[in-house]
Amino acid sequence: MEMKVQVPFQELLTIVKNLSPSQKAKLRAELNEEKVETKQQDDFIEYLLKGPVYTDKDIQIIQENRKSITAWRTKS
Repeated sequence: MEMKVQVPFQELLTIVKNLSPSQKAKLRAELNEEKVETKQQDDFIEYLLKGPVYTDKDIQIIQENRKSITAWRTKS
């Protein structure tokens, strides 16, 4: 079950400032862990966007190959 609460930023800041040092360390660790996951996702998206793409000529060749394979299968 998930519950969402709207807390004004200043109130949230006050709450964080009043945390004990061990609670602040735990909060930092949680926030840093989230950054790593986001960075990995961003890296993966960037990798996909920089990957190879088919040109119109490549697509045309693939379509012709498919037609040839289909024609060969129907003959057999």
